Amino acid sequence: MRSDSPRKVDFTVTITPNQEPQVLLPGNHQLETWEKWLEVSRAVAYFFGSLLFLFGSIFFYPEYSAKWNGNAVVFASWGFVIGCIYFFAGANLDFIQSIRYNHGTQLRQVLRAFTALCNYMAASTFVLGALYFLPSWYPKSPELGCWAFINGCILFCIGAIVEILFICTTHGDPRVSGFRITNMFCWGAAATLSTLVSSVFFIIGSWFYLPEYINRADDGTHYMNTAITFYVLGSVCFVVNSCVLALGVYRTVTATKSPQDDKCGHATGEYLDSDKGTSASTSIVSGRRSLYQFDATSATPARSRSCLRFEIFSLRTPLILLLGLVLLATTTTTVHSLDQATQVEEVELDPDVGKSTVELIQARGYAVETHNVTTADGYILTLHRLPMSYAETQSGESAAANKTTILLMHGLLDSSFSWVCNFRNQSFAFVLADAGYDVWLGNNRGNTYSDRHIKYTTEDDAFWDFSWEDMGRFDLPAMLNHALEVSGRDTLALVGHSEGTTQAFVAFSENQTLAQSVSYFAALVPVAWLGHTKAKALKFVAKIYLDKIFDVLGQVEFLSQNEVLQEIIGASACTLNPQLCETALALVSGDSENWNSSRVAVYLSEMPAGTSVKNMAHYAQSIRKDTFSAYNYDCSCLRPLGLKLCSKLICKNKAKYGSFDPPAFPVANVKYPRTGFFRGENDILATSVDIDQLRTAMPLSTVVYDETISDFSHMDFTWAVNANDKVYQSVLEQLEAYAGVGY
Repeated sequence: MRSDSPRKVDFTVTITPNQEPQVLLPGNHQLETWEKWLEVSRAVAYFFGSLLFLFGSIFFYPEYSAKWNGNAVVFASWGFVIGCIYFFAGANLDFIQSIRYNHGTQLRQVLRAFTALCNYMAASTFVLGALYFLPSWYPKSPELGCWAFINGCILFCIGAIVEILFICTTHGDPRVSGFRITNMFCWGAAATLSTLVSSVFFIIGSWFYLPEYINRADDGTHYMNTAITFYVLGSVCFVVNSCVLALGVYRTVTATKSPQDDKCGHATGEYLDSDKGTSASTSIVSGRRSLYQFDATSATPARSRSCLRFEIFSLRTPLILLLGLVLLATTTTTVHSLDQATQVEEVELDPDVGKSTVELIQARGYAVETHNVTTADGYILTLHRLPMSYAETQSGESAAANKTTILLMHGLLDSSFSWVCNFRNQSFAFVLADAGYDVWLGNNRGNTYSDRHIKYTTEDDAFWDFSWEDMGRFDLPAMLNHALEVSGRDTLALVGHSEGTTQAFVAFSENQTLAQSVSYFAALVPVAWLGHTKAKALKFVAKIYLDKIFDVLGQVEFLSQNEVLQEIIGASACTLNPQLCETALALVSGDSENWNSSRVAVYLSEMPAGTSVKNMAHYAQSIRKDTFSAYNYDCSCLRPLGLKLCSKLICKNKAKYGSFDPPAFPVANVKYPRTGFFRGENDILATSVDIDQLRTAMPLSTVVYDETISDFSHMDFTWAVNANDKVYQSVLEQLEAYAGVGY
């Protein structure tokens, strides 16, 4: 039986002039280290688990399964399994915290422990249900996985309801008149509500995924789509829950104010466990902590009107955010639902989405050849050749003799696809073929079509140890010489876009023989210096040293093309909302009104085509340092008073280049082919300031043509529907003027 006498607690009374006395009980103003780690780890586990739930739910849609021959179901199932394991880890941390939790009344301890136990059991059941969703297990007992999810969600609901009771008992203690709603109450309530809603969605989704519904011959697909739509909604709510939880944890672990500094009167200490105690006390509970203050002379909480307004606003904000995200998720996911009552007209998929360069060339009615060439350092590159015009191909005639050979080099994260991605009168490769040129389309190492090596595979880190200087030193000479050898010509014309120009400047600065083989070089948005780029997204990525973060994480491959990425970007996101994709692209290349919006999905089904992290890092160095130089391995050697206190053992720059800093490419001291510059007025990546710096550094007689194309952004030179009229015809005039003439 509980005694009516108060438990003795040591405390300190702080008296400040002109203020009421404040009583501070023993305890720190910060969470203990173990509590911080538990809170943060739990939030991280729930966050990643909920994200995997979301992606897994999306790929359960039947349309993905049909396109990928069941691979999407495998991907989705493993997403569920791993997500459930993350949730299981979070539930374990919850359980551990509840065991160590010794603050507050016995009722609160029981409620907290019961909530953790429910979450633990629910997460365990989720893992079992996710395993039964795997294709190898599901046919054997399809109903077990569904019922495991249903039971797990019921347990989550019970845990959420008990959590609500916990919050109410924490913040509505009957011994406190007028309990105050606090920030932590707001975050806890929002997270708990989100868990409750998401669990209900998962129950509905699992119910409709039962075999008696999805195996119906008449409307089984309808029930499957309905079930998975609720899975997606539930996953979104779990994501919201984890985000709200993370924000609440952040507010908790960073709360270091003292009571004197907190105008709302927050403090820390031990709760005075007494029904009759009149001494002042404060209470803060680990995790979901109550924050209320007693006046030194009464049991009435002391708080100002400004505090109350702030607290009400703090409660409203996360709940409105939660409601908005749920409504947004409902709107977007119903696009995929086949519910007959709210059926949405499907967006027709462009037939060119997902086609390769060869397939697209053939679809346009041109003959195409595929050539492979091996570089001096072992990379196997692919070239695509258009030897005949459309008329020659359709008539069955042989290609005309003595055609001028031309090599087209793509930009960063691009491929030969960019030169054929539009229609016959809009794509440069087709325009050149119909103008009588022998057209060669190159592919740099690491992209979709040049992902082989005589020694390494793409799984080896050594394969990805390259940047654009290697493309200039090895790739361009190999492809250019192969095109000359096959065509039997002594010279050819070269067109480069973005990165294609960067590697050309490297190649010409180091290989004068190669430069003599080029009659004319059309540099579409030339890129060498990047110190004045206006692409804020790229500047931000460069300045936060994202390349260093990738290096620490062991990531060497960057945005390589794969079926999942192609499906998400090309066939789904950009088909349903091309404006969103255009906006994302504009952050890097600049605004454009020249693209065919209906074909953005086609462009992005093959782009990004992949490269190395080192290549991206090299461009980032150019942005940070405003240099056009070899790759910088960032030596950290001491150089006091100019003395070289460094050795080859600790400085890779020193070992590779013989100097602390990487050497600049000798732009001014070499002779280039006759060059034409084509700039974009709206290009925020390759700005006129940087291009002028390049032109000034080159010999005066090098640039024979320089034009700024009005209203053109960086990608317009390959994607714009009016590029033929505004750019390509000018290039053709230059090509004809210098055809077959070396420098």
